[in-house]
Amino acid sequence: MPQATVEKVVPRVDVGCELAMEELDHLASQGFEAIRGALMPLVDRYEEWIEQQASVAGSNAQQQATAEQLLANAKGQAQRIARGIEALAKPDIRDAFAIANRTMAAAARQRYGVMQGLKANDPSLRPPAWRPFQLAFLLMNLVGIARPHDPQLDPKRERDNVDLLFFPTGGGKTEAYLGLAAFTLVMRRLRHGGSLRAGGLSVLMRYTLRLLTLDQLGRASSLICALELERQKQPEKLGSWPFEIGLWVGQAATPNRMGGKGNNNEATA
Repeated sequence: MPQATVEKVVPRVDVGCELAMEELDHLASQGFEAIRGALMPLVDRYEEWIEQQASVAGSNAQQQATAEQLLANAKGQAQRIARGIEALAKPDIRDAFAIANRTMAAAARQRYGVMQGLKANDPSLRPPAWRPFQLAFLLMNLVGIARPHDPQLDPKRERDNVDLLFFPTGGGKTEAYLGLAAFTLVMRRLRHGGSLRAGGLSVLMRYTLRLLTLDQLGRASSLICALELERQKQPEKLGSWPFEIGLWVGQAATPNRMGGKGNNNEATA
């Protein structure tokens, strides 16, 4: 059988910015300058890294052309991250960012507490923190989610393209997109309050590998539970309708009928 060794990806922690979720929640609650000062070093270090790559990229014309295109793309992503940080100047965006960090931290504490046989509030649990690429992914998409008609959005880079997270298993892809999902769900509640526009389907997750379904569902459900607990604390802000999650795994495994409990209507969906 063919074999390949996939090296483990170990994230850097010396990126100069704050990565702890609970601390980011606290800083965002303090105001824009506090959270901006904690996050901007991420952009600075990324831009420094891009410049370093430019000095060593490409040994021939074809490689140089490819390197220049990739570096231009990287600079565009750095600008997106910076715009995401600047968007936190808006109180509702900053509030959604704070709550997203708070609920992601609560879900992480619950998950890792169970794995270690500890309670979620056990002081021996390591404070939940983002990996640098996870935080960057969240920040680079803030404007696109919160201000989809922003004139600074570049349609070719931010609307016509798909952002692909390419990491080996265990690299942290799930937390990255769940963090953005949490921000999206909260942003919708803050914008629309208790109106019907605050409900409905906000995030669609599609699994292409059945073996991952239960794992992904469990992690997404932990986040939804954390969001619902937060909503119950402040329903005047996050609305009266609960945060919910559903699962469809095919006709053979889930009901393919419309109706409620006790309804024997045989009409198919």
